[in-house]
Amino acid sequence: MDAGTSAVLAGGIAGAVSLGGTWITYRQSKQQTKTEAQLQLREPRKRTYSDFLLASREALNALAHLWEEETREADGGRIESTIDEHRPALQRALAAVSLEGPEAVSDAANKAVKAFGDLHHTALIWNASGGDTHDDGRPVGFGDDYTHDIRAALDHYLKEARNSLATSADR
Repeated sequence: MDAGTSAVLAGGIAGAVSLGGTWITYRQSKQQTKTEAQLQLREPRKRTYSDFLLASREALNALAHLWEEETREADGGRIESTIDEHRPALQRALAAVSLEGPEAVSDAANKAVKAFGDLHHTALIWNASGGDTHDDGRPVGFGDDYTHDIRAALDHYLKEARNSLATSADR
């Protein structure tokens, strides 16, 4: 092989290596830009999701504190009024989550608020019907685990929110 052919061949190899390096740098830069954009999007979403979770947990804790140790029940009227008291904060936080998205998180938040609404409706119907009374004349309250559906819906919401906030940097 003469010197001219060797020079052309060496130049071709150097160009190919340079092109490959440029392509790799381009891909890394593109991935880094995407990750940074995801992180910038994540912070406002994280605040919004956290606000909804906080409002929901405050309402749930207030409902849990209605449980009377002596009777092992919660009064339906107090359940109604507690949910009514927390409904505005839940609705504001739900609206923010619905705007922020994505749909899976919004749907999960809607299911959580629906669970509060279902318990409210059950308590309302119970109270309107007069309910039952114990042998001593006291009204029968809500026993067992009357907040189970709310807690299950919030667990689902939390899972969807975490999935939404995850980026390739988290994996």
